[in-house]
Amino acid sequence: MKIIEFGAADKDLIDQTYAIITAAHDADTPENPAYTERFFRTLFSHVMPGRERHWFAAVGDDGRAVGYARVNFFTEENRELGFYETAVHPDHRGTGADALLRDRAERLCTEHGRTSVITAVPIFWEGGPDRDDAPARTLEARGYTRALTTVNRRSPVDPLGADEEERRYTEALAKAGDAYEVRQWIGPVPDDLVDTMCRMETMIMAEIPMGEIEAEPERMDAEKLRGKEAVYAAEGRTWYHSVAVERATGEVRAWTEIATDDGDDVNGLQGITIADPAHRGYRLGLLLKLANLRMLREHSPSTRWIWTDNADVNAPMIAINELMGYETVDANAEYQLKHRA
Repeated sequence: MKIIEFGAADKDLIDQTYAIITAAHDADTPENPAYTERFFRTLFSHVMPGRERHWFAAVGDDGRAVGYARVNFFTEENRELGFYETAVHPDHRGTGADALLRDRAERLCTEHGRTSVITAVPIFWEGGPDRDDAPARTLEARGYTRALTTVNRRSPVDPLGADEEERRYTEALAKAGDAYEVRQWIGPVPDDLVDTMCRMETMIMAEIPMGEIEAEPERMDAEKLRGKEAVYAAEGRTWYHSVAVERATGEVRAWTEIATDDGDDVNGLQGITIADPAHRGYRLGLLLKLANLRMLREHSPSTRWIWTDNADVNAPMIAINELMGYETVDANAEYQLKHRA
């Protein structure tokens, strides 16, 4: 078996890789949303601004791929971090492919001067389906330590029912008062909100729990923001946004988003929900989540479920999600291997 690097020009290997990740999903996390084909294939042709990506395949003597690794780097901030994921086809586990792929991913990170290597594996969480703990044990045997645990939850798109939702929405609106205006859109950010949304995007890494992972905020500007939106369009990923705009300043002070993918008519993916620290305590998070669900139901009536993940220590967001009917499915353990460059 050998490890080879490949990319967008290697159409056959991309086909094989998609088959591998689909089979691995069906075997390991069948309850969770899978990569849609369009989204997965776009990973080879489009890269987010400020990112670098490398693909490797474990290829057997017959020339067929049995596993893959994807390595991602920041190219501006956080140049000490390297991220990777691996998957091996269930029919070819125990062949050494996983170890070879991890070796290659770790070596690439070292070659690029990355002193912190991060990868994630699914794990069991109370109330959810069984998960194989062998991948976590494998990482621990390689010297990784658990740095962050994020819990995956799923909610119906109308978790509260019409009457209770209206009551909660009215309460949250009253708590927010007249200081904020709720604005909503689908797709690219309106031109008049680009600068303030860049500020909110830059805030993300400073405000969400990162566990033992040390990461500085990623600076967002208009060019990068529009570049991200172009990648979303290529992926077939549509974002639904709701924000609270402070009337006195015109600044966005809170924001939530949900994505849907071309090829998946059932699942929506909850993205960031964040409030400016100086504007917390006004129920803006709950208000915007409810407003966003209303917009999603109107424009994507086939969507049945919303999926989210939160750090297991993010008590305020977990409380909102539980209020909105989210139930635990499983979790992801993010493991970190630190070494000197």
